[in-house]
Amino acid sequence: MTYLVTGGTGFIGSRVVRDLVQSGEDVVVYDWAPAAAALAGLLSPEEINDHVTLVGGDVTDFPLLARTLKDNDVAKVIHLASLMYLDVNANPLRGVRVNCEGTVNVFEAARLLGLEKVVWESSGSVFGPPEKYAEEFIPNDAAHYPQNLYGAAKSFDERAAAYYRERHGTDITALRLVMVYGPGMKRGRTARIIQELVYNPALGRAGKPPAAADNLFGWTHVDDAAGATVAASRVTRPAEAAYSVSGELATIGQLADYVRELVPGAELSLLPPEKAGGGSIMTCKYDMTAFDRDIGYRPRRTLRDGLRKTMNAVRAEAGLAPLD
Repeated sequence: MTYLVTGGTGFIGSRVVRDLVQSGEDVVVYDWAPAAAALAGLLSPEEINDHVTLVGGDVTDFPLLARTLKDNDVAKVIHLASLMYLDVNANPLRGVRVNCEGTVNVFEAARLLGLEKVVWESSGSVFGPPEKYAEEFIPNDAAHYPQNLYGAAKSFDERAAAYYRERHGTDITALRLVMVYGPGMKRGRTARIIQELVYNPALGRAGKPPAAADNLFGWTHVDDAAGATVAASRVTRPAEAAYSVSGELATIGQLADYVRELVPGAELSLLPPEKAGGGSIMTCKYDMTAFDRDIGYRPRRTLRDGLRKTMNAVRAEAGLAPLD
């Protein structure tokens, strides 16, 4: 079977491609600027040559996207190409085009060509602050109260996906991946936190993450984000249109403690609540009952294991010995 993965040489996308190829699938990578080097560290040259096709393309280019799907006899799409929060802020017009028009292009192409499955990445940003919800863990089907344009675009995409599911029967599933971390992060708010809190100590540098010690998040290692995405692509017409996927809960302070266990004496400066946006951020507490029931993927890495793997990858790239 052939998959097309938009954003397939990105942070999550490259791991999705790896997992698909290693499970016997062929993959067309459709990316704005395909970076073959991103796959070189994850797959052998033979795996890439035999099972991966790189296509340079923009998801806003509907004719090229549709032609690529048809010419390569693609059966399933995993749509990960998206501008992130900071990118959308910097260029709102481009952000809406890529994140809304580009995503609807994927849905429309899937409808026209009768594809078997589309899995795409939504975001926990579709939800609002915790005071909007009576429950401690935000229900999977909770109302959307996006607080920024990025979240609003993803909320629109969820409504568009529901339209295609209900009106045309297109099998589309969204995953709201939350606080994905790991080696190789370069863009986004999460990357800024991880670079300061994890990468810097791994390299013996001081870190000052832009978050307060009591900020609480659900941390998902990138390998588990990829695993959940591939698992969702193999479930036919699950009950829900979108699923929240959150990893192990921990505050920034707890994460800092784990880092200090791995690197004794690590210099980490955490912001007080008043300097980090007004106190605890609890919106990453999501009810995953529906995901567990319908998709059933279980994470492979604890937070401690994921941090060690991440830090050792950063150290290896810098020519340093692994942590004990």
